[in-house]
Amino acid sequence: MGEPYRKNGSWAIRVNWVDYTKLDKHGKPTYRQKSRQGFLTKTAARKWERDEKYKLEHNLISASPKVPSFSEYFKRWAEIYRKPGITDITWEKYEALYRLLDRKFGKVPITQIKRADYQIFITEYAKNHVQSTTNRAKGYIYSALQSAVADKIIPSNFAEGAEAKGNSDRKLKIIYPSVAQVKKILNYVVDTRNPDNPINYEIITAILTGMRFGEVEGLTWDKINFKERTISITRAYDYKHDRIFKPLKNPWSKRTITVDKQLLNYLSELKYKNYKLVFGITDTTALTPKDVTERLREVLNNCDLDLGDFHFHSLRHCHVALLHAMHIDWYAISKRLGHKSLQTTLDTYAYLMEEERKRNDSIIEKNIGKFLSTEKSPESERLITTNE
Repeated sequence: MGEPYRKNGSWAIRVNWVDYTKLDKHGKPTYRQKSRQGFLTKTAARKWERDEKYKLEHNLISASPKVPSFSEYFKRWAEIYRKPGITDITWEKYEALYRLLDRKFGKVPITQIKRADYQIFITEYAKNHVQSTTNRAKGYIYSALQSAVADKIIPSNFAEGAEAKGNSDRKLKIIYPSVAQVKKILNYVVDTRNPDNPINYEIITAILTGMRFGEVEGLTWDKINFKERTISITRAYDYKHDRIFKPLKNPWSKRTITVDKQLLNYLSELKYKNYKLVFGITDTTALTPKDVTERLREVLNNCDLDLGDFHFHSLRHCHVALLHAMHIDWYAISKRLGHKSLQTTLDTYAYLMEEERKRNDSIIEKNIGKFLSTEKSPESERLITTNE
């Protein structure tokens, strides 16, 4: 609290505050001060100081000559709190959302945006985006606004309680292949492989390992242990930018997986090129997503399979289908895929979980009653021993 002082025959006082709407070059709030004189008494000066401070702290007046716009604050927040810890591809999602906010709200100060304004915006956004994309945008914005509340720029989060249902018609119509269909695809690309073109080898590797596109493209020979039959996944190929390698999608994606001897034999066929990249078309460049997608379309057509919007990431689903058919437990599958948690895996492959539930229900229905017998039959003995 400031202390009144005499000036030009009357009382004066200063009010000090932290201005969270005006950040320095390091993203830190600035410390500011304003004063007023001409008060007849100390009491009047202190009352003005209390009132002024209350207004500043409760956002009733602008603490800064310039309150940032909604889009400006979002971009600044994302640059400080998000960009340092995310990949370039993820950052592009933040930039795209910033541009959309800028087009929609322009230079309107963030303090003037109302809950209804935001609800209208997110409702319109959802009409052109699937639910997962809509939820992601809502999450980005909500976090930014929570920061604005903490910075005392706005009194409350105007995104609180906003609802938006994504456009289900825009969702890719992917038909998940059966194990028989996966085998058909795999056998075709194996039979038509050509060491002069690594594209079939990428497809084979994705089906047999579940690696993501960037992980497959970024694979180098030093990451393959032919003796131990393992592949170490530590980085990805940056096919969108000039750099050769980039960090993995997240820390949990870093992993070492066991692979089949036959896959290693196939990969050995590419060694004659002596390229750094296993699937390189030159020493340091790889195929584009478009190249691989077009080849997948050819493969599906030649296999007479209609799997909707099947693309490279669908091969990861193929791998999980094979593991599931082998009765590999979900925890091991989650680790092999490089998921953050088991729940992520279960949510992603819920359609397989439903198949598993039906199969388990059938087993329970056929066998649970056998435990009600008062006499132990050879069959019940076998069931008990097996489950123990």
